Amino acid sequence: MRTVQRTLLAGALTGALALTMGAGSAGASAPADAGPDTATGTSTVRTVDARSGDVITCKITTHLPHYSHHAHADNRHMVNVTADIKCSKKVAQLAIRVGLFKNGTLYKQSGTRANLGKNKVSQNAARRCVKRQNYTGAAVGVVTFPPGYTPHTKQVKHTSATVRINACKKS
Repeated sequence: MRTVQRTLLAGALTGALALTMGAGSAGASAPADAGPDTATGTSTVRTVDARSGDVITCKITTHLPHYSHHAHADNRHMVNVTADIKCSKKVAQLAIRVGLFKNGTLYKQSGTRANLGKNKVSQNAARRCVKRQNYTGAAVGVVTFPPGYTPHTKQVKHTSATVRINACKKS
């Protein structure tokens, strides 16, 4: 049963990721040396427990794509984008998938990462750096709230600003 759920979730997130770039909020350029912790806004969802009035707020953030060089790593000279979903309380399930776009075309898509009974999940997508290109990150996720909360499930998505990476080497 869990395999079927994961397969359906992965399919839904893949379709949503493809649509995210078309209607996303990308467009503002960011400096090429911006770090991975710099993001341009978030997307937020809220849910309420009908019995107690308790509120859970979840935010999805797609950080700016950045050149990632780790001297001892096998995957040197990569462009990396990370994204996360963080909730104010633990939820039943969080799932996220991240896409890295090069000049508006999907360049790398991550697998789906899910957490059960946690308040956060993160994922990344990385691929070989190509200099003098524009990179954008996009993330989609599904939040499944605990029983009694309305809505019970909510899809979230967020697109980073577009970053031009002019050099694929450590400065």
